[in-house]
Amino acid sequence: MITRRLARPLGAFTSSSWICPSCTRASLLQQRIAEQRRRRHDVPKLQEYDQTFRDEGVPGLFSPTGFEIGWKQYQGMIVKKLNQLTAGEPFENDNPKQLVTQFARDPSAASLFNHASMAHNNHFFFSGLSTSPVNLDDLPQLRDNLEDTFGSIDTLRTTMLDTAAAMFGPGFVWLVWARKQGSIKRGEWRILTTYLAGTPYPEAGFRHQGIDTNVSNAQKYEEYMAGEPANTVGYMGPASKSGRENASIPPGGTSLMPVLCVNTWEHVYIYDFGLPGKLNYLETWWDAIDWKVVEQKTPQEAFRDFEGAPSRYGSGPRS
Repeated sequence: MITRRLARPLGAFTSSSWICPSCTRASLLQQRIAEQRRRRHDVPKLQEYDQTFRDEGVPGLFSPTGFEIGWKQYQGMIVKKLNQLTAGEPFENDNPKQLVTQFARDPSAASLFNHASMAHNNHFFFSGLSTSPVNLDDLPQLRDNLEDTFGSIDTLRTTMLDTAAAMFGPGFVWLVWARKQGSIKRGEWRILTTYLAGTPYPEAGFRHQGIDTNVSNAQKYEEYMAGEPANTVGYMGPASKSGRENASIPPGGTSLMPVLCVNTWEHVYIYDFGLPGKLNYLETWWDAIDWKVVEQKTPQEAFRDFEGAPSRYGSGPRS
């Protein structure tokens, strides 16, 4: 008898004592508000260029299909998995970078870390592109600042592209501003390589810079496992002195700020450039960089002379 009553359609209950319409509406409203507050990970819009990229691709770099694969399809797959891994957890509303720093040191959360890190890294790469990229020559303050470190922009270009081309496996090559230990006003430009879903942020501890065993000999690997300096790309290796110091930085603090990166995963370039087209892809990417975006991501202290005095250009953009 109880089962039968519960199985009766809702419309069969004509007495108002069974249902309170106002209570039902209030409950539905509260549910909708809760759903709106719950921020799900999704494929973010790429500034004002999003629809143009989808319709026309990235000018001079990706066709519409190439962009669809590298951004919409791949990023969509990553964030879908990220939603599954974080659903119902206290940290489900944390953004990918927060998840990276929170779970980098937890081996049992490797899948969560990898998906969060890839979501962040891939977004960082695509957010540096535009339909009409600003040339570095139009930003003399940033250009001269980079030349102070690398000698010339051509040296910076060659170093980044050669480093990316030499990677035997997927990952990212970053241009970063590295703060001096114990200082928030002094630092220097560095080039940093991360492999697979590795993250450039030092607060992620040992996960922030891995060793590429494909290009390292047995001695280097043994030194790496023993905690001795092994991989010191950009002086930011995990076994280096600065790497060990950075590993102690608590979540929320950072001594390294990335401003530019290039993605070397095959799925990004294989459609438009083919399997052997990695170097061609990298060279084409350099010409598609929107340096205005790079300048906007550059911290204020980078626009000061190395001695700490104000730059001849003024205070520079704020981070």
